[in-house]
Amino acid sequence: MLGRVHYFYAKKKSMNHHVKGRIAAFLAGLSALLTLYASLRGILNQKLYTDVAEAGTISSFLVTGSLAQDIILVPTALLLLVLTIRFLGKPSLKILILNLGLISFIFYGYGLYVIQGQYTDLYVMYLAIFGLSLYTMIYGLLAVRWDEASSTSLTKPLRASLAAFLLLIPLVLIPVWLTLIFPDILAHTPSDTYAVFILDLCIVFPALVIIAWLLFANRPAGNILGGVAIIKAFTICLSVAFGEWFQGFAGNLPLNTGMLAIFLPLTLVSLALVIWYFSQLKITP
Repeated sequence: MLGRVHYFYAKKKSMNHHVKGRIAAFLAGLSALLTLYASLRGILNQKLYTDVAEAGTISSFLVTGSLAQDIILVPTALLLLVLTIRFLGKPSLKILILNLGLISFIFYGYGLYVIQGQYTDLYVMYLAIFGLSLYTMIYGLLAVRWDEASSTSLTKPLRASLAAFLLLIPLVLIPVWLTLIFPDILAHTPSDTYAVFILDLCIVFPALVIIAWLLFANRPAGNILGGVAIIKAFTICLSVAFGEWFQGFAGNLPLNTGMLAIFLPLTLVSLALVIWYFSQLKITP
């Protein structure tokens, strides 16, 4: 009798995870479609941003930066859409991890637009994407069977490398961000990039430290969250590195070699770790 109760309880729990996974996939697909539309609008109609700059809401630096981010968001949204369709057909933990990493980048990208008040004609859509991506992450994490996370495994060198890299990001960038913030505080005036400071210092960096600790401690949850975090790190570093290069190429400001020197190596290392992670992640049935 107890065995039958346990069986039905486990089956119900499995169905709940399945439903949450499908909800996460639906929200991810919708987020991807809206992101694709919004980013293509920004690329094909640059007046979308220049009108806001002419109104004095954003600077020319953010016009070029937004265009660069849109260029990175297009392939991100397309990949997320393809993976979502595949997940709906055949759910897998690896695809779920990929989707969570990609959606976290979309959450971050449109969080910048929402927080810094990028009042283009698409601002309401930015709000929708920001909210949808947040709930996609919530449902995606709820869809993970955390009690079965012990069935995943990473090699010790990979865990240590992931943890060290995730710790390196806040260790390198927190002093840089604080150096940029303090003059703004003294002047009582926020800079163009104040939304970056909010998201990084309040959300991203603490999350990276927690996930790094889980990896160092060999906690099963770290095996899953480490993958999400390294995809997030790669996409953000790529976006910033590309944005810095694009600013010098297409913007009105000279190339910031200092920022490029920080983010280009971070991009390359994080890409190598993404490839290493997905080639080494083992999931025992």
